[in-house]
Amino acid sequence: MMPVNEMMLAISSSLPASIAVKATFILALAITGTWFTRSNRAAVRHALLAAAFGVLLLLPIASVVAPPVRITVLATEQERIAPPTVADTISSLVPSNTKAGATSATPQSSGFPLSAPIMAGWLAVAALFFLPVVAGLMQVRSVRRSGLPWRHGQAVVDKLAQDVGIHREVKMLLHESAAGPMTCGVLRPAVVLPPDAQSWDEESLTRAIVHELEHIRRRDWVSHCVARGVCAMYWFHPLVWIAWRQLTLEAERSCDDMVLMRSEATAYADQLVGLARRLSKSSALAMANRADLASRVAAVLDSSQQRGRAGIASVGFACIAAALLLTTSPLRIVAAPQSPVQPATTVLPAFEVASIKAWPSDRVGGVTTEFSANTLTLRGIDLWIGIVLAYGVRDFQISGPEWLKMPPAGSGNRYDIVAKASGSVPESRLRLMLRTLLAERFHMAVHWEKKEMPVLALLVAGGGLKIHETPTGTPVESSWNGFTNVRHELIRDPDGRGGHSFTNAPMAALAAALSATMPFAPEPFVDMTELPGRFTFVLHDAPRLPRSASNDPPNFDDMIATQKTIVQNELGLTWERRKAPVDVLVIDHADKIPTEN
Repeated sequence: MMPVNEMMLAISSSLPASIAVKATFILALAITGTWFTRSNRAAVRHALLAAAFGVLLLLPIASVVAPPVRITVLATEQERIAPPTVADTISSLVPSNTKAGATSATPQSSGFPLSAPIMAGWLAVAALFFLPVVAGLMQVRSVRRSGLPWRHGQAVVDKLAQDVGIHREVKMLLHESAAGPMTCGVLRPAVVLPPDAQSWDEESLTRAIVHELEHIRRRDWVSHCVARGVCAMYWFHPLVWIAWRQLTLEAERSCDDMVLMRSEATAYADQLVGLARRLSKSSALAMANRADLASRVAAVLDSSQQRGRAGIASVGFACIAAALLLTTSPLRIVAAPQSPVQPATTVLPAFEVASIKAWPSDRVGGVTTEFSANTLTLRGIDLWIGIVLAYGVRDFQISGPEWLKMPPAGSGNRYDIVAKASGSVPESRLRLMLRTLLAERFHMAVHWEKKEMPVLALLVAGGGLKIHETPTGTPVESSWNGFTNVRHELIRDPDGRGGHSFTNAPMAALAAALSATMPFAPEPFVDMTELPGRFTFVLHDAPRLPRSASNDPPNFDDMIATQKTIVQNELGLTWERRKAPVDVLVIDHADKIPTEN
C-alpha cells in the first residue's frame, strides 16, 4: 500500500489536481461573496460570479505559467535518504561499481499520473456537456435568420436603446418559436418577441424590451455562453453548477432592477408570472425562468432591495480580485526530511559487526560499493565518500575541512569498510547504520544549514517531456551513485555516439548525471522539474568541439550550449541559472584516523 506522504506528493504534484483545488477555493469564495452581498445590487453579485468564471477559464494557463508554491510534508525514512526535491538532500556523484542485493528496498514513486484513458474520458464527458451550448447557438442562429422584422417594435427599441445607453443598432424580430422575450447576437444584437407581442399594451411591451436591452448592454449573452463552456470544462465539480445557476439568476435580477427604475413593481411581477406560463426550454436568455421565478418575483416586490447598475468600484474590485487569484501560484506538495538534525534522544540503528581497515598503500584501484541483504562493503573510500553515501548528499552539499575532500596523496586516509547487520535490512537502513558507524569511529559531529547558492535548475522544456516513466514492476536490482534501484549502462550507438542509459531513475539522478558528465559546468545541476516518477532515458555525450587554429581548448560555454540543445531535443528538458536554498551538511568535527576495531 502506498504511504500517505507519497500519495499526497503524487496527487498534488499533478497539474489537474492543483487546478481542481484552486477552482474549489475560487468557487467557494464567489458563492460566499454573493451570500454576504445579498442585500446589495444584483449587478454587484453578478460581477463577482462573472469574475470567478473568468478566473476558471484562464486558470489552467495561469497554473502552468505561475511559479508553484511548495507545501512541505514530512518524508519517511527511505525518503530521507533520497528525497525528490532540490531543497532536500540528494544522492552522490561518486564513481562506483554498485550492486544491491535482492532484498534491497527503496520506494518507487509510481504516483498518480493522469493516464491517457482518464484524460480521454474527461474530454468525452466535457464534450457532452458542451453539446447543449453548440445546439443553442445553432438554434439562435436559425431564429435570427428566420425572424420577421416588426416596424412598430423597431421604433420602440430604437427609442429605448438610446435611453439605456446602447449606441449601436438593435434589431426587433418576431418569431413563432419564441415563448417569451429573448435576445441573440453579439456583433448584431436582436430582441426577439413572440408574434402575439403585437397585441401587448404599450407598458408591457416597454417593460419587456427594457429588460432585453439591458441584457444586450451588459453583453450577458456572451458572458453566459462563456460561463456555460466553463461548466463543461469543470463538469465534475458541483460548485461550478451552483455558481452557474446563481449567475443566470443574478443576470435576470439585474435586468429586472432596470425595469423597476421606470415601472411599478406589482405590474411587473404580474407580467413575469404571466410570461412564465409560456416559457419553453430555450438556450437563449429569456425574460422569465420557471426555476428562479419565485426568487425573482420576491425580489421585485422587496422594496428594501438595493437596485441599479454595478458601480465602477464594485466592478474594479471584482477585476482586481480575479487578477490576484490568477497570479496566485499553484500548489505543490513536496517531500522533505522529517528532521535533518537527529535529536539527542534519538538512537540511530547500528551494525552488529563492523570493520574499518586502512587501504593498503601498494594497492591500485578505485572506489567500489556494494549493498547486499545485510552487508555493506566499501573499498578504497575516504571519509568524504563515506559521508556522501551515508547522508545521500552531493559534493556541493557538504561543508567541512579541506582534508576531508582532498586528502594528501599517500596519507593513508582511504579505508575498506565491511559491516554486517543482524538481519536482512533494506539499503536505506544500511545507510543510516553507516551514519552511526562514522559518528562512532571518526567521532564525527554534523548539523544541517540552509544555504542560498547558484545552481543550474533542471526544468521541463516548452515542448514538453520526451521521456517516459519506467513501467511499474520493472525489476531493477542495481544502484547508481547512491540512487537505489537504478540501472545504469554505458552505451555506444551505431553512429559512434556514446552515452549513459538509465532505467528507473528519478529526475534527481538525471541532474546528478548531468553534473557528472559536465564537470566544466559553472554550477551544479539540481532537479526542479517536480516530476515524482522514475524514468527510462539515454543521456548522450555532447560531441567534442574542434580546437581552434591556435590550438586553444574548446570554449566551455559552447560545450554547455551544445549539450543543452541535445538534452532539450532528446529528453524534453532544459535548465536555467538560478539561486536556490539548498540543504548543506556541515561537518563540525571529524577525526582523521578512526578508532581501532
